[in-house]
Amino acid sequence: MTAASDLPVLAVDIGGTKIAVAEVTGDRIAKRWQAPTPRTGRGDDLIAAIAELAPKNGFGAVAVATTGIVRDGALTALNPETLPIEDGYPIASAIERAFGMPPLVVNDAQAAAWAEFRLGAGRGFRNFAFFTVSTGIGCGLVVDGRLESGSTGLAGHVGHAMSDPGGIPCGCGRRGCLETVASGTALARVGSQRLGRKVAAPDLFKAAAEGNGVAAEIITAAVVALANAFADLTAAVDVDCFAVGGGVGLADGFIEALQARSLDLPRVYRRPIVAALAGADAGLLGAAFLARQYL
Repeated sequence: MTAASDLPVLAVDIGGTKIAVAEVTGDRIAKRWQAPTPRTGRGDDLIAAIAELAPKNGFGAVAVATTGIVRDGALTALNPETLPIEDGYPIASAIERAFGMPPLVVNDAQAAAWAEFRLGAGRGFRNFAFFTVSTGIGCGLVVDGRLESGSTGLAGHVGHAMSDPGGIPCGCGRRGCLETVASGTALARVGSQRLGRKVAAPDLFKAAAEGNGVAAEIITAAVVALANAFADLTAAVDVDCFAVGGGVGLADGFIEALQARSLDLPRVYRRPIVAALAGADAGLLGAAFLARQYL
C-alpha cells in the first residue's frame, strides 16, 4: 500500500481572478489546471469550481493557498473587492467534504513566501519577507526560519498597513493603506486621473519608459511608499532580505528603483531587495510543502 507521504499533493491557489489546481510531486508541479474565479459572493460556488477542475483521487494531501485571512479553517476576505465571499466561510470543512480529507489552508502570500524561503530567493536567510505587488499587495513573513501566520491569520498583511493617513478609503475599511498607494490598481487609478485617459499599470510603465514625466512620478511615489514599508517591517522583525514578485513588482526597472530608494534610508534600515525566483505558482508549491510537513 502506498503511503500518503509518497503520493502527490493536490494544491489549490485561490485568487481574485483565477483558481489554479496542481498535482505537486516533490518540489515540482507535475500537472496543472486553471479556471476563472467565480465572483458570485458564495463560497460554495468557489468549492464547486475547484472540484470541477481537480482530480478526484491519487493524492496524499490537499493544500489550499487563498487570498484573504484564514483562521481556524474559516476564510474572511480582508478586502472583499479582491475576493467576494461570505465572512468567515468554512473553507476547510467545505474542501474536506469535496475531497474526502482535511486540507491545510493558508494565505496565498504566506504560502508563496514559504516556497521562496525553501527553494527561491529566501534560501540562506532566517528572517525573510516576500512581497507580491500586483493588482493588490500581499506579503508573507518567515521569522527565525518559521512561517508567521499569527493567531488569527493576519500576520504579513502589510498591504493594509497605513501608508498615507490622508489617503483614500481601502476595501479593508481603513484609509490610506499601502495597497491604495502602491498596487497595480492604485497605479492605474492615479495614472488615469493624472494622464486624463484610462490606463492600466503596464501602460504607465510603458509611458514612463518613453519619457513621460508624470508616469515616472507616479511610479516613483509607489516605490517610495514600498521602500518605507520595507523599512518599517525591518524595524519590526529585523528582516534579512526582501523578495519582490507580481506583475508590478517584476516590471522592468521596478526592483532597481526600490534598491536605489533604499539607499536613501538610514543604513540601519537597508536590506537586500531581490526578485522573487519561485515563479507564478509559488503559492501552489508553498502550500504543498506546508501540507507535506504534516503527513
